[in-house]
Formats: sequence, C-alpha cells, structure tokens
Amino acid sequence: MTRMHDDPGARGRAMAVQDVTGAPVTVHITGFEPFDGAASNASWDAVRFLPEIIELVGGSAIVTRELLPVTFAGAAAAGCRVIEHACPDIVVHVGLGTRAREVRLETTARNTTAARAADNAGRTPAGRLVPGGPSELRATWPAAALVGRLGAAGLPVARSDDAGDYVCNATFYASLAAAAKAPAKDRPVIGFVHVPPEEVVPAPAAAQVLRALIVELADLIRRRRASRAGLGRLAVPRGNRVLRVGLTGGIGAGKSAAARLLAARGARVVDADVIAREVVEPGTPGLSEVVEAFGTAVLTADGGLDRAALAARVFTDPRARAELEAITLPRIAQAAARRMEEAGPDGVAVYDVPLLIESGTEDLFDCVLVVEAPLTARLSRLEERGLSRREAGSRMAGQVGDEERRRAADVVLVNNGTEQDLVDGVDWLWEHRVRANISAGVSAGIA
Repeated sequence: MTRMHDDPGARGRAMAVQDVTGAPVTVHITGFEPFDGAASNASWDAVRFLPEIIELVGGSAIVTRELLPVTFAGAAAAGCRVIEHACPDIVVHVGLGTRAREVRLETTARNTTAARAADNAGRTPAGRLVPGGPSELRATWPAAALVGRLGAAGLPVARSDDAGDYVCNATFYASLAAAAKAPAKDRPVIGFVHVPPEEVVPAPAAAQVLRALIVELADLIRRRRASRAGLGRLAVPRGNRVLRVGLTGGIGAGKSAAARLLAARGARVVDADVIAREVVEPGTPGLSEVVEAFGTAVLTADGGLDRAALAARVFTDPRARAELEAITLPRIAQAAARRMEEAGPDGVAVYDVPLLIESGTEDLFDCVLVVEAPLTARLSRLEERGLSRREAGSRMAGQVGDEERRRAADVVLVNNGTEQDLVDGVDWLWEHRVRANISAGVSAGIA
C-alpha cells in the first residue's frame, strides 16, 4: 500500500504552490567589526560581498546584514534581538577563525564566557553565559550534510564542533538560546561560520561559500514550508539538477528491497552504509584521522578499523562521538553528494540512508520516501538475517519510531504484503511522483 503525503487535491493547488514556494526566504547574516585595533575583519569583509537579494529557482532570498561589536555583551544582545524581533527564516553569524584554512561550519556553542584576551571593551569575563542553562547548544542546520554538498561543488569548507571561547561562541549561544524559547515551528535555522584570514581565503572566495550556503539553506526552508503545507517537497522547483530522493525506514522494513527496485527503474542509488565503510578503509585520510584521534587500539592486527573497539570507545562518550562524526560525516556526505550528482539533471538519485530523520537532513531532499512494515514482519526478517530479537530490539531503539518517520515523509510505502505488493508500490511511486518530475528544471509535484 502506498500513502501520499503530497496530494492535497487539485483545487487551488497551483496557487498554493506559488504562495508557499515563491514566498521570499529571509536571511540575516552578521560579521564583526575589527578587533583590537585591526584595520578590518575578514568576517565582515566576506559578508559585505553578499547581495541584498539572492535569486533562487522560482523564488528569492532576501538578505539583511549587520555589523556586530566585538564585545560579549553587545554581540550576544544583537544575536538575541534579531531572533526576538526580526524573526528571520535563517540566521548565519560569521566570525574570523585565525587558524582556519577553510570556511568552517560550526555545530556547537558552549555555555561559557571564558576568554584568553580582552574584547574591544576591555573585558575578559569568566563563567557561564546563562546560569543554569544547558552546557552546550547545537546549531539547527545539518552541518555535515551541508559541508558535503558544498565540498562536492569544489568549495573550501569543513565542519567544526567548537566555536571557541570568545565573542563568537557567546553570540552563537545567545542566538540559539533565544530561538529555543519560540515555538518549534517558528524557530529559524541558526548556524555559525568561521572564515579564515584574508591571506588564506580572500573575501570574495569566502563570500562565494556563504552565498552557496544561503542557497542550500533557503531551499531547505522552502521544502520545509511545502512539506508542512501538505504540498510535498517536490513542489519546490529544483532547476537544472538531479532529482534527489532520500530513502529511509526502520531496520527490517524493506528499505534495501525498495532501493533495488528503484535502481532497476533507472535511479542511481547511493548507499550511506557502503560509503561509511569506504571513508575509513586502510590508507584513507579518514582512517588516519580516526587513529590520530583515538589511537592504535581501534585498529585490527592487519591495520583495518576495529569497528567494535571504536564503537565501545564512543558509545558512552558524547565528545568522543562528536569527534568521530566530525571526521566521518562530512566525508560521507561529500562522497554521497558527488555520486548523486553523477545521475545528471535528467536523472534520479536515491540516497539510501538509515538515519535520515535522526540526522535532521530530510529537508535537503526533493522527496522523502519512507518504507514501513509491521513490527512482527520486521522481527521475522531480521531473525532470517541471524539477528536475535534482543539484538533487533536494541537496534530499533536507536532509531526514531514509525510515527516520526511518517510525519517527515512525502510518500510512505507500507511493505506489509507480498513482494509483488512492494513492486506495485514502487511502480506507483516511479510513475506518479518520480517520472512526473525528472525532466530538467521541472519539479512541480503535480501528479
């Protein structure tokens, strides 16, 4: 059985699509004034190169820019003020990373005002930004996936999990804390970017990365709007590029079977699990960085990665897990992005990924396909693979439930019958959602 989450009916659909996908996306981006008597600040130099309007396919992003003071109190207050009063769709703070060699997308802000040097007001505070507040807050953008997309386009980007101990971190934390007070549906996408010094990455090149980042985020917002309006993410025009499908489902639901059926119909299927193994194979930079971070104890006798030993190391240590993810996730995302784009503008690329919903990346895709099956059927299939019910239950506990996956889906394939039933469901999907949208530049989502 196939369930559609993107068919509100023909009446008024064209108008609804235009209202939702054509509405401008509002972006607020900040940079910092010069620090400690310097003549300029690379963050503001890059921000100043951005236009006030960035054209999207079938829409636009309206950009406002703000110069922030290099003071704990002033910058943090500005970060809160824009959230509370301007209510933009996207907030990107940009700071100078003096040791950065590429543009870094930050993931984490810490509840600290510790500073090794005084700010421009002469203050070197120590303590917590928000007494009693969380020790860390996370960016509301999928940094690793964004780094992968931008990196696949040849841009100098990296992911970072430490915004530092200075005004940058304080601004980032204040913005995230202010946004947390708003209803979930009204919260903007918030992130922080560190740009390298001008002599490492010139301002025009840094601005190019920021512009590409804004386009990705703006389309994410438009797909999110379309999904929430019941129009489906395919309603957002994608332009002259591959149609990207995110395929997910609980373990044992039949996701891999659906992927094979889609591949047989001409889709280019990219398997996240396969890439995850490839990026840490012997001789790769990924494995070298893992060993540098965790030591040779995570290696087997023949020099390969001992996955069990590494899992034991990071399972109960969030910081260790974040360190591992900083090494592997951008590499996985970048390889996936490159392989998906190889399908070409008239093609379909399917990203087969178990934790799509858990990673918060569903709105990066033109269509989210969820394969679902009853628990008894899933357990039976997993037992046939050699997993005990206890092992299967443990793996299921690490994934979101069916209800949450359904809420994120554009189309749900319910795999509760025969193999032919699943074939019929994939045929319906291909004919009514995929083939209707694979022509270059067409993504209206109208069956």
